[in-house]
Amino acid sequence: MDVGIIVLCPNRNPVALKNSVGGIRHHCLNRESIAAVPTGTSAAVTKELKQYCPVYKGKDTITSLVNVGMKRLKNQWGFVMFSGSRVPKFIERKWSFATSDKDVLYPIVDMKCNFVDGSFNGVLINQAFFKEVGDFPDVPMEKPGVNDFEFAKLLWATRALEFGVQFKGIVGMKVI
Repeated sequence: MDVGIIVLCPNRNPVALKNSVGGIRHHCLNRESIAAVPTGTSAAVTKELKQYCPVYKGKDTITSLVNVGMKRLKNQWGFVMFSGSRVPKFIERKWSFATSDKDVLYPIVDMKCNFVDGSFNGVLINQAFFKEVGDFPDVPMEKPGVNDFEFAKLLWATRALEFGVQFKGIVGMKVI
């Protein structure tokens, strides 16, 4: 399976990226990693981050980092994780549950069994399917009490359903 890893770096922390990329190299065989950082990341920090993997700038939302990562990835599948997290041993075995390009795998964490409420740290999406469905919305909501990220996931999931997505919650795919 041709999987590349997108490491989201909203905190712009080089040590966190180093730990994540080190874990990827240790637990995944020959996987390309790229990092996505928000706008306003200084040239010095970007240079430091580039020591570990290629770095691309998105906007100031998590969804924009996902979007830029999916667009820049050269692999057929994108595995999304946050910097500072480490992939578990044998994660590649879990990816075998993706039997169609329209499958979206996500980890079941803390009994959250649906895509919208669940963790995004460890989501696997086919790049061609992502292009077909389109970007995650990246405009912040102006309503108090609304979680921007979960709402953006809900909107994207609704669009993905129109394209025949099969969301698959996978136990044991938790990225920590």
